[in-house]
Amino acid sequence: MGKLIIYYILLILLSAGSIWYVINRNISFDDKYSGDIINELKIDKASYVGPQLKGYQSKYATLKPGEEIKAESFADDCYAALLIDNENNTPIVAHNALRRIYPASTTKLMTGIVVCDALNNGEISLDQEVTLNRTIQIDEEGALVSMLKGGYTITVRNLLYGLMMRSYNDYAIILAELIAGDQQSFCERMNQKAIEIGATNSHFVNPHGLHDDNHYITAYDMYLILNEAKKYDILKEIDSYDTFSYTFTDEEGATWDDDISPTNQFLSGNHSLPSNITIHEWKTGTTDLAGNILTMNVDVDGKSYSLFVADGESQDDLYDKIGIMFNLTK
Repeated sequence: MGKLIIYYILLILLSAGSIWYVINRNISFDDKYSGDIINELKIDKASYVGPQLKGYQSKYATLKPGEEIKAESFADDCYAALLIDNENNTPIVAHNALRRIYPASTTKLMTGIVVCDALNNGEISLDQEVTLNRTIQIDEEGALVSMLKGGYTITVRNLLYGLMMRSYNDYAIILAELIAGDQQSFCERMNQKAIEIGATNSHFVNPHGLHDDNHYITAYDMYLILNEAKKYDILKEIDSYDTFSYTFTDEEGATWDDDISPTNQFLSGNHSLPSNITIHEWKTGTTDLAGNILTMNVDVDGKSYSLFVADGESQDDLYDKIGIMFNLTK
């Protein structure tokens, strides 16, 4: 009789957990972008220093301000959407692609790029050990944070894996302070890098992407950032993993394990990926104001595409929208 009661209790807990998971990933974001917090970009030849004036048009796709392309499936639910055929630099889908939106953790693509530049410049090394001088405090509800505390030691390599693959927000701060001394100085490097690659309608005020009204991107700029990430072997290596295990030590020298899986639901297996599609560089992001975001470079039947979707409905709707994009490549 006692075993039967325990069985029923476990069954109830399992059912409750399943219901919570479905509700959590399908939460609706009611606070749509309004004119008070998001402004249409006003682009003119006198002030615009992006791809068209810097000769990028032969290398990247370009868009006209306000241009909408096959936006019908995305306009009602998505803050922005963009699909680029990289074989001939042609946009297939464009919805609000030049409009400022909040990037959430897709910010970490730029963070990772700046970290890689520091690696290439010899400022830091992948095997360098970092000992935390404090426990990083992240107060935003739902933000992913690691198990690290003040006095713990971890390598730069493992920080970079946890940043890009698991999207640990404290890792972004640790790396920023290691490289630049403080977050503000690191963000100056992020903004300078954005200018260098033509992503001139973005602005970064933190290395992790947790909400700030003055922290924004455009879908088009994220397309440029995503393709800049192609240049770094370590980022391509990280994006190829569907699981990763690493260790760190606490202040007493004891070893701790962390087994991480990607936040990209195609790679973690929570959403099925068609067999003719291969994922390369990618990043997810989620906050209440940004919604659910996924940006990726993919091969479809051997041809290269870049995509970005910021969905305001749910995580499942985000992956449905990307499924629509996959079909539009045919």
